[in-house]
Amino acid sequence: MNEAMFVRFHEECDWEGESWDFWLQLDGNEEELANLAVLLRNGEVLAEDDDEGEDSAYSLNMEAVEPESVVDKLVQYAERGYYQAHTKVTGEFVCPDTLAGDRLYKGGIKKFFRPA
Repeated sequence: MNEAMFVRFHEECDWEGESWDFWLQLDGNEEELANLAVLLRNGEVLAEDDDEGEDSAYSLNMEAVEPESVVDKLVQYAERGYYQAHTKVTGEFVCPDTLAGDRLYKGGIKKFFRPA
């Protein structure tokens, strides 16, 4: 049996002085995650107080893929601050039409996953 694969979604939080990696289930979500990558690349994430042109606080590296066993170890040994440094997110991902208003802030990416 093949292991489930996960892709790295990174969030930088200047306010907390921390960054977090959310390992998103790739299997079955390839198309929707590709749509998210396009939104991020096009600068769709703007909070009301963000200045256009600033570097995004979010990145989705579709080439940073790891098997579930590796993700489980990262989560197991992750440092904790405001949030855990590594989080595994599973389920069906539904990419929204827009991310305006900073809907991803502080782990908001998890809200777009439905239980499998």
